[in-house]
Amino acid sequence: MITLDFLDELDRFQLALKKNSVEMHSGEQKSASTGHGMIFEDHKKYVPGDDIRRMDWNVYARTNELFVKRFEEEKSVTLHVLVDRSSSMDYGKVNKYEFASKMGLAIAYMASNTNDRFRYSVFSETVTDISSGRRNANLGELVDTLNQLRNTPESLIGRCLTEYSSRIQNKSTVVVISDFITDIEEIEKGVENLRKVDTVLINTLDATELDPDFDGDAILKDPESDSKLRTYLSRSTKNKYKKRLMNHTSQIEEIADKNNAHYIQLSTNEDVFNAFLRVWQLLNK
Repeated sequence: MITLDFLDELDRFQLALKKNSVEMHSGEQKSASTGHGMIFEDHKKYVPGDDIRRMDWNVYARTNELFVKRFEEEKSVTLHVLVDRSSSMDYGKVNKYEFASKMGLAIAYMASNTNDRFRYSVFSETVTDISSGRRNANLGELVDTLNQLRNTPESLIGRCLTEYSSRIQNKSTVVVISDFITDIEEIEKGVENLRKVDTVLINTLDATELDPDFDGDAILKDPESDSKLRTYLSRSTKNKYKKRLMNHTSQIEEIADKNNAHYIQLSTNEDVFNAFLRVWQLLNK
């Protein structure tokens, strides 16, 4: 259960970040930014009537010809947050789904504070948009919705990300938060369809998934299929498991690299704000 207190914690976290940023940059020379929300595109020859404030005097000094700078309006970025709500996420002392949802809320909160739009969706077999897609959306309502959602059996991540990619129309960053416990081919299919936008994959795993803390006879249950397996977990078996997991996550990282996406692995044992700070730094590279 995510409480509304988490939003108050985000307020305090934001204030602490601002204070830290001011202290780090105090005394530094400010940049000569024009502040017009414009990005340079190209030059064109000056004709009477053009804005002389955009005259490029450096070009004039080199060529003895008058050129003005042309600019393209800088559009705000839409942050798309997609949180996996399949049954495998409903696991852990610190529930993976709740941890992932908080991570998504923190991203949405920061987007609101930088005046960017965000869309918050959950996925499993299909994608469900649970936000308005507007600036300054009501995060309290979003918390209520996240708490009411039930986990659904299977994660069809390839189909979901492919479907979602067709909805993206403007400058965007897509953040996918999942345990990625599914076929590597499905993950690759989904990420390939997002290669035209900035993409961040947040691999969220429980501490016992990263390093099992039990041994001996055990009954393992697949939360997505309800199938069970009785087994004996020896040190050798656990080492084989950890190697397979490492191979799986390495393949996800390779898929990210191949498709110009970022990859980060988080453990639910981490403090959610320390983990978010790492994610936010990655988003702002």
